[in-house]
Amino acid sequence: MRIFFWLVMILLGFACSDNAELLQQANRVSQDIKEQMAPDGREAIYKTNFYIDKNQTLVVSGETSLPEAKLALFSALEHRKIHLLDSMVLLPEKELGDLNWALVNLSVVNLRSKPKHSAELVSQAIMGTPVRVLKKQNSWYLIQTPDNYIAWVDRAALAFKTKEEMKQWRNSERVVFIPWFKLERDSIGKDVVTDLVAGSILELKRENSGFYWLTLPDGREIMVVKRDCELFNQWEQEKIEDASVLTKIAKQFMGRPYLWGGTSSKGVDCSGFVKSVYFMHGIILARDASLQFLHGDTISPEQGFRKLKEGDLVFFGRKATSDLPLKVTHVGMYMKDGEFIHSSGRVKINSFDSTADNYSDYRSISWLGGRRVLNRIGEAGVIRVAEHPWY
Repeated sequence: MRIFFWLVMILLGFACSDNAELLQQANRVSQDIKEQMAPDGREAIYKTNFYIDKNQTLVVSGETSLPEAKLALFSALEHRKIHLLDSMVLLPEKELGDLNWALVNLSVVNLRSKPKHSAELVSQAIMGTPVRVLKKQNSWYLIQTPDNYIAWVDRAALAFKTKEEMKQWRNSERVVFIPWFKLERDSIGKDVVTDLVAGSILELKRENSGFYWLTLPDGREIMVVKRDCELFNQWEQEKIEDASVLTKIAKQFMGRPYLWGGTSSKGVDCSGFVKSVYFMHGIILARDASLQFLHGDTISPEQGFRKLKEGDLVFFGRKATSDLPLKVTHVGMYMKDGEFIHSSGRVKINSFDSTADNYSDYRSISWLGGRRVLNRIGEAGVIRVAEHPWY
């Protein structure tokens, strides 16, 4: 009996050793896929957990918003002759049924880091923005916006749509709202229905010589002065022939308050500001400064600010040292003659030129270079609304 006992213990030891090696291999493969396909959790969900069940079977649990990442994981493990049981959730959750799309239903909605009102405000979305609904927790929904940003929003913010309803919306006649802020009234011009901000997208139902009758995502109807709108199919096709149009829009934000997470004309953070300026010309930039830094042609600090052109994004932060990596903390937009406009406390203009009255020594010292995104329209992180499949 003693010999039998030790044989069993030895076999169990081998099994544990084999299981540990199996789990290590699976985790290494998964980590490689995460680094390649979902390196930033702000733009993609990829979470895996491997374990051995009671039947000595390798099981993977977790969740991902990327079907191609899940396929890559299983293919890579199969190639290594590692077989596993699939308990990994592919988002959107099945519990959502056919309602895994929505349109933003309020003038500006707050997107949060966690499913509660007290959580950090990480971004915003404006009325008519199409979003992908990934999962539900109580009265909160995890959504993904057209710039790929993922965050939580409460139920009141969304008008849910089926895939077919979204197709109908994309094929409908729509308008883009141009003024920065305005209260809009019902179909007879009597009672206020909602406020609207610049960039809102609404369905056009009928018109006369002076007004449009528009439908909000949840079906409410408003009457809007024609001159306050531009037809969507004309707006989305407009090209930026002269970068001065970006400066003109940017200057209209002057004095607007800084708002952490803000991306609307009601208040903006630094990346939300440049994002809003570009969106008013039909271009979707990545959400955060550190994400925007990854796209566009590079103008290095060594080249100097005189190599910058109007419309270039300019970045600031901590320069790389032997102990610490580079860290992007701020972004603005270059105008010309050494000046850039940015949201810091409020939207304002500073200069790289040390002889100028609005020179910022702090920003000049922390300048990390520029990115010329106008040369990269159509690539990841700098996509036209006209080319985005959700619109």
